[in-house]
Parts: sequence; structure tokens; C-alpha cells
Amino acid sequence: MNIKRIAPVAIFSAYFLVSGVYTPAQRPGWHTDLTTAMAAQQHSEYSAAQASYLNAIDAQEKTFGADSPQVAVSLNNLAVLYQDEHKYAQAEPLYKRALAIWEKQSDQPALTVSALNNLATLYHDEDMDASAEPLYTRELEILQTTGKASSADAAEALASLADIFHAQGKDAAAAPLYARALAIWQEDTNAPTSETVNAFYKLGDIYHSQSKNDEAEPMYSRALAIWENTNSLESAQAIATLDNLADIYRAKGEYAKAQPLLTKVLAIKENKLGPDHLDVAASVNKLALIYYCEGQYDAAEPLYRRAVEIRAKNLGPKDPAVLQTMELYAAVLRQEGRKQDARNIELQVSSANVTF
Repeated sequence: MNIKRIAPVAIFSAYFLVSGVYTPAQRPGWHTDLTTAMAAQQHSEYSAAQASYLNAIDAQEKTFGADSPQVAVSLNNLAVLYQDEHKYAQAEPLYKRALAIWEKQSDQPALTVSALNNLATLYHDEDMDASAEPLYTRELEILQTTGKASSADAAEALASLADIFHAQGKDAAAAPLYARALAIWQEDTNAPTSETVNAFYKLGDIYHSQSKNDEAEPMYSRALAIWENTNSLESAQAIATLDNLADIYRAKGEYAKAQPLLTKVLAIKENKLGPDHLDVAASVNKLALIYYCEGQYDAAEPLYRRAVEIRAKNLGPKDPAVLQTMELYAAVLRQEGRKQDARNIELQVSSANVTF
């Protein structure tokens, strides 16, 4: 399952909301442990952070009680630490305990939202989407009732819930959620780039799969612009988007727009996979088709020849994919007036005795 990963949120400022501010002389031992833990966590010093959080939680439970909001903050942040280390089994019960505590605190809905999001994110990471879905839904309900339906937290939850529906094939439910998340992010100059581009890409895919190419085209174009600005055009999603957008332009007869996209895909694949890879042959074949449709047979001919050579090398000369490409190559030769060369290739195809 190809789903983006949202980072869980450690809550540092909440300590001051639930515990107050201490002068250096007043600071209790657990406060020192928390300061040490947070500093170590921010520097990815996991062992030191874990030990300090455990000490702080023990002291907080003795000072405030096991169900205090102070303990909940520390439980949440220790769970984030475990999740960052992919220790999901240790993180889950801590998130659940923190959530149970905060749900009793009606004056701190933001902390409940954070707990719901973190636990949902953990389940999302583990592909336990049946458990993540109701948590994201509850998070969105709270944000709606507290006037935060257009917040960054809401956009993140909407996109994550859309990812779940999209992975389940429920695109009718996913599409409006992606659209709402994008509407929020487009008003936010600090919107997260990776989440935004993922939503553009996924929404473009949904529209493309529904043959709504007029809607898919701007989604793909926005995603490509972000990838280009972040030097990420060699990612698998970017390559797929270049291909899909080229297909849209080809279907509309806008060959001049499709050609540079396919040229870019070909260059990326050659660089990543080498010149003789089957995926390279597929891109060569697509680019040849564009030139053929434009009537640029002199440009299409060497590309079809190359596609035949790559496929024959990888699949053998009698493979159906090779023979089909040979037929296309022969068609180009006929358009160039090279009828005898075309007949020779057509005879080779016939003699292979392969039924298509």
C-alpha cells in the first residue's frame, strides 16, 4: 500500500498549559527529567530520552496521580518516541492511555485531537486502516465543533482519511476529502509540501481513472510543479504523473504538450534503469507513438527500432510484445516509403506464427 506517512506529534508546549511555569528554584525533579527527555528527543537521542520520560512519568504519577493531564502529555511524547523508532507495540498502549485521560478533560480539546491523530497515524503506519478510520473521523468531528474545520490539523486528517478510502477503492468518498484538504492548504503559505503534492497526485489519479481528464489535468500539473520545485521529479509518483499527463494530452490530440513529458520520462528511466530495461522500451514506444501521430515518421522510426531491439533482448525475438512492436515499426517504414523494408519485417512477424 502506497500511503504517505504523517509524523506523530510530540506535545511540548502542553506541559506549561497543564503544569504551570516554575522558576529554577521551584522546579521539581520530574520537570528536570522532562527537560532532559525533550532535548534528547529533539536530537534523536532515543535511549536517553526514553529513560528520562520513564523517570518523569513515575514522578508525575506520584505527584499528580496516574490519570493526570501532566502524565498524559508525557505518555504521548514517550509514545511518539517509540513510534519514531518503529516500536509500535510499545507506543500503542501509551497513546490509548493518554487519549483516555484527555477525553475526560473537556477544557483541552486540542490535546484530545492530538492524541486521536497520533494513534490514528500509528494504525495508518501499520496498515491497520480499519482502526485508524474512526479515529480520524472523531478528530474531524471535534475540529468541526470547536471551529477548527479549516485548520492545518483538519487538512491533515482529511487527507489521511482520503488516503484510507482511496486505498480501499472508495474513490467517491476519497475525492471530496482530498479536495477539502487542498482547499485548506492552498490558503496556507506554510502548508506541508509532501502532503499537498500527495493529495494533488491522488486526486488526479482518481479523476483520471474516472476518465475525468479535464479535472485530472490541473491536479497532475500542480503536483508536477511542486516536484519540479523540490527536485523530486525522479520519484515513482512523479514519473507516473508525467506518463499519465502525457496520456491525457495524447488523447486530446495535444501531441506537442505530450512529447516533452515523455522525453523527460525516458531520460529519467534511462538514468535510473539503464538503456536496455523493459520500462525504458515502454517509454521509447510511447514517445514513438507521439511522433507517429504527429506525422514525424523520421523521428518515430529509430524509436520503434530501438523498442524492438530492447524487447527482443529481454524477451526473445518471438515474444508477442516484440512482434507487436515490429508491426508498428513496419507501419512507420511504410509511411516513409520504405515498403520493401516493411514487407521484410512483416514476413518475420508472420513466420513467428504467433496469434495475437
